[in-house]
Order: sequence, then structure tokens, then C-alpha cells
Amino acid sequence: MKYGHRIAELREQKGWTQEELSASIGISRAALSHYEKNRRKPDYETLNRLADLFQVSIDYLLGRRDIPRASVDTEPTFSEP
Repeated sequence: MKYGHRIAELREQKGWTQEELSASIGISRAALSHYEKNRRKPDYETLNRLADLFQVSIDYLLGRRDIPRASVDTEPTFSEP
């Protein structure tokens, strides 16, 4: 899944308009529209804001993972040689 579709899907799940989402992350509605249509790639700062807002990983936004949040083990696992 491409990043634009994923951003649009997350926005729609929240019931937000492009205007509402773009205002909340400090970009123009036109820029968000370009992202959602895969015409332009968001910069790292924008990706980070989107990931924080939607509580998902950047990898999920970019379509690299299908799991919204990566789980982090608190205890490292080591194998005996």
C-alpha cells in the first residue's frame, strides 16, 4: 500500500477533513492532497507529526509494514552459542 492511501485511510478513520488534518500538523491542505495522491512525498518532519498524531510508526505510514505500531521488547533476548 502506498503512503498516500495510508494517510488518507487514517484520516478518514478519524472522520477528519483534509483541512482539519493539514491544520493540525501545520501544512497546507493542498500539500496534504498531494501526499494523499502520491504526487509529492512528505518530508521527515511531516511524517513524524503524522505518525505521532495517528499513533503509528513511520514504516507503517510509508507502507513498509502492515502493523501500525512496532512492539518493543523491554528484555533483550540472547541465544546461547
